Amino acid sequence: MDRRLIQTAVFGSPDSDAPALCPETPEELEAFRREHDGITIWCGTQFEGGCGRRLTTRLCADKICHFAHYGSGGGGQSCGRKDRGKDDANHLFAKAHLASWLRTQGVTAEFAFPEPLGSAVTVRLQDGRSLLLHLDRSRPVPWDPGTWEVILGPGVRDPHALTQRGYLHRVRFVDRPGGGRVMLFGTELYGRGTEVWDALDGIVLGPEGLVSRTRSAATRTPAPAPQRAEPTGGREIVTITRHTAPSPRRADPVQKLLRHLDTDNGSPKTIRAAVETIHQLLETDLHPDDASRLRFVLPKCQRRLEQHAQHRQSVVRQLREAPTEKLHALAVALLRDDPDASQEERDIVDALTLQMDRKRAEKRAAQRAAAKLAREEKRRAEEKRREERLQEEARKLEAMRQAMEQERAERAAAAERANRARERALEQARQARAEKAGKLAPAVRGALKKAAREQRVTTWGELRDKTGLRQLERLSHEDKLAILALVEADTAAEEPLWSALLVEDDIRLQRDICRLLGRPLPVSDADLIDQLTMERHRLHRQW
Repeated sequence: MDRRLIQTAVFGSPDSDAPALCPETPEELEAFRREHDGITIWCGTQFEGGCGRRLTTRLCADKICHFAHYGSGGGGQSCGRKDRGKDDANHLFAKAHLASWLRTQGVTAEFAFPEPLGSAVTVRLQDGRSLLLHLDRSRPVPWDPGTWEVILGPGVRDPHALTQRGYLHRVRFVDRPGGGRVMLFGTELYGRGTEVWDALDGIVLGPEGLVSRTRSAATRTPAPAPQRAEPTGGREIVTITRHTAPSPRRADPVQKLLRHLDTDNGSPKTIRAAVETIHQLLETDLHPDDASRLRFVLPKCQRRLEQHAQHRQSVVRQLREAPTEKLHALAVALLRDDPDASQEERDIVDALTLQMDRKRAEKRAAQRAAAKLAREEKRRAEEKRREERLQEEARKLEAMRQAMEQERAERAAAAERANRARERALEQARQARAEKAGKLAPAVRGALKKAAREQRVTTWGELRDKTGLRQLERLSHEDKLAILALVEADTAAEEPLWSALLVEDDIRLQRDICRLLGRPLPVSDADLIDQLTMERHRLHRQW
């Protein structure tokens, strides 16, 4: 495995756009492995520099847990994602969150990742509108007139656009325990920054722009920029809408308020701010129709505030009687957005918040203890399996050793049998040769003595003809040596050898018989021939 701390990947296949974020702690990584058991992880090609190879998780105690390539031993395809950090997957997380968000609103869209990968996400809605999520903080923001809305990613700055528009839509990412990232939506206002971040499911895709359910049209906020301020009785109406070119005429404050006021979905804070604005507008010189419209809306806002209060009180009462995580989260959200909540209600929720925090801490501690116990049991099981494997390997090695010993013994026995058979064959050949030589030697000795008496030399062919022994026709070198050895058996050491009378060009036979009988031998063949000539003269003089 390599040592690069790759924190992001994709699930399923190399070309997938389903992002994965590796948890940094061992406990969260164990939960991540269990949650995604059986799902492959890849160094995706939708990342800038992604190599497309498969990844695995690496659990570490001395550094953060991370992904690592399979088979990264220095060879194979190189990866260009070294030390890129978790933000290099923001475009994939953004696409996944935006797609889910649009599906909940019944909107279909097409997504694309412009080059270089990771720099942006483009969204083409079914009605022809397009959104651009710009993530590359090193590149200028492309304010294309054909783009319906532009959203900026973490760290992306454009002071000039903020001054001109008065606001900028933004997203940021927060790590989720156990792996994954959550995308939050906010609006940066001129001179105030981004004060509130909402979950994406709290944002509505309206016909005119992106609208927050919890911060609707009547939210009281300062003017985003001097040229964008809309004074209405000392207060300003700020909406989260698509930027349009400034109009030479000021918008009608009553129309603007009523167009963006949502009494059904607005928060108590938003509705109360709208009520205050209505009262202020009613004190001005309004057209009678506008005043009637505001007086019609005012009771509806007040009824909605009463319903909010009843709902808040009911949730706090249920939370006090039977606390649950869901009720607690709902109560916290209701109190956060409702300035009319009593101090008693806030104290109840605060006390239960401490209690919930303790329970969550205890639950996390129990989970860590259970994870530690599971790791210890897994370690013991692995040690047991390793010991069993070692024992099995030892048994196999012993069986292999015994088989090899048996094979060596069998080979040695077969070799011994072969040697004995070869020796028996040699002995039988020697015996047969000795018997054959014993039969032929007297006749050969007599023929050689006759040749000496007649003062001549002879050959093996002539010996055959003189003696009439056809066996002398097919004699091997060993047969001739055995016959001559018997012929010379009675020859004294100082007497010449009868075999000297054989004049065939078989010097080797003469050397072998002399060596067999222990006679001195000259080094060179010429000296040996001279010696044989002298011995023939001696044999001839004897007669």
